[in-house]
Amino acid sequence: MLSRAQFEPACKAFARRHPEWLWVEGHHPGYGYLTRTTTHFANTSTEVLSDELEWEEDDAATGETSSPVVMVHEYIVYSVAFNVPAFYFTVHDTNGSVLSLAEIMRTSFFKYLPEGAEATSFALTAPSNSFPLLSQGEHPTLGTACWYLHPCESSRAVEEFMEEEREKLEGEERMGRWMEVWLMLVGSVVRL
Repeated sequence: MLSRAQFEPACKAFARRHPEWLWVEGHHPGYGYLTRTTTHFANTSTEVLSDELEWEEDDAATGETSSPVVMVHEYIVYSVAFNVPAFYFTVHDTNGSVLSLAEIMRTSFFKYLPEGAEATSFALTAPSNSFPLLSQGEHPTLGTACWYLHPCESSRAVEEFMEEEREKLEGEERMGRWMEVWLMLVGSVVRL
């Protein structure tokens, strides 16, 4: 677990090593977050996701882009309920229109979606999971509608990865590494 007191210094240590991320102070002390904006491609065809990912990678390798660009605003915020970072995002087309979940699933942003996952207009749930993988909710600091990856199992997963490094790293360095491992886990689902 990562306490709220540890979250800010961990994020700042992470941002020093990864300058594409920016720390933003919240309106209230202790409610800051990391943010960045990335671009991805939208596939307007009706192909299934696995075919889209192959197609997107082929285009990226040749430098050809026949798909429209989408903007992804990414946020790392603190989840009070789970005592871990949570990954929030919004996806917009070049006109600024928000994409639906079905449209987001057809972009190059997702690396992995569980087979048999059920999508509604507000969530994506993997078979036999009690919590959705992806939900829609309010950004805890900005108060705007966002998508977020459900953080329920992330603390346990990060701690498993950090087990070997527990004695090697201390203080801010350990918390920065904790954030890197957490983001690596997030990166197994979405392209970061």
